[in-house]
Amino acid sequence: MTIFFDARMIEHPGIGRYIRCLLTEFKKQKEINLHLLGNKILIGKYLGINENIIDFDYPIYSTQEQLGFLHLKKIIGSNILHIPHYNIPVLTNFKLVATIHDLIHIVYPQGASKKFASVYMKLMVERVLKKAKKIICVSNSTKNSLEKIYGEKNLNVNVIYEGVEENFSQINDTTYLFRVKEKYKLPQKFILYVGSLRRHKNIKMLLESFSKLRERLPDASLVVVGRLSHHFDFNKKNVLYIGEVPDDKELAAIYNLSCAFCNLSLYEGFGLTVLEAQQCGTPVVCSDIAPHLEIGGNGVCAVSVQAIDHIVDALYNVLIDDNLRNTLIQKGFENIYRFNWADTANKTTAIYKELLMD
Repeated sequence: MTIFFDARMIEHPGIGRYIRCLLTEFKKQKEINLHLLGNKILIGKYLGINENIIDFDYPIYSTQEQLGFLHLKKIIGSNILHIPHYNIPVLTNFKLVATIHDLIHIVYPQGASKKFASVYMKLMVERVLKKAKKIICVSNSTKNSLEKIYGEKNLNVNVIYEGVEENFSQINDTTYLFRVKEKYKLPQKFILYVGSLRRHKNIKMLLESFSKLRERLPDASLVVVGRLSHHFDFNKKNVLYIGEVPDDKELAAIYNLSCAFCNLSLYEGFGLTVLEAQQCGTPVVCSDIAPHLEIGGNGVCAVSVQAIDHIVDALYNVLIDDNLRNTLIQKGFENIYRFNWADTANKTTAIYKELLMD
């Protein structure tokens, strides 16, 4: 079966990983004749694919992309077009599959970088509900939010979890770990945050909680990894911001070197970094939002972001209580078996087959 897949967001920190990992699995499936939309150089860099690429490098959310989709109608024809986001074609109809990762701009509009992002997203998701033949959500939490916001029950939505890459695992090579530690000038004992640095990620509460934790553990440090989208003051004692770490093996080493992973996000669609931490054998402290509870399972210490003392107590206990640490690590290992990209790809392929049979 011939599938056209929009790969323009391949470098995006969140959706980009979904694209890279899913398409890597699709390459192994002989039954899929894959055609990619996007930048040929970037697709070649990340996937090693140099054929069946349509030069389609229009900006996301732009008028140009909508006109571009219109011009692709004859090329795609009756084949499936998969858009891994909500920026679907609106000027013409396709045999369309769309993936919705989250509803962040609707649920948390104050975190958007652009004024009308919330209105645009709501309109576009409405179009997805009307035009897409198949809709994929990456968690039940996202599906439930979709039904609640749009007032529709029992939407024809398929929940297909993302996976976690094998690169994220326990590392026994102490020489390599030391090299990464020296490269990034990492402290001896640190709590780790990995993710985008946006308002809904609750970075301010993370910094405040850490500051209060240091009253009890003065030698503790906080290391922050991620793309800076909003300004946060990291110029604080024992706080180290190292920016993005594009090399997954190095990022896995940083997870391994950390004493605990902490994510106090107010909203997530999935929560991939929780799984990355678990697979690296790092105990997880996270906010008690529905996606963290769904995806992290019993392998997380969930805290209310409204109670800073609760957060500080949880971090303190995870750092000093070996029994608690070991329990979280073991339950984390048990949890990650629910998630792998081969399953994601197989279930997505099944969606394509259903659509072709309709």
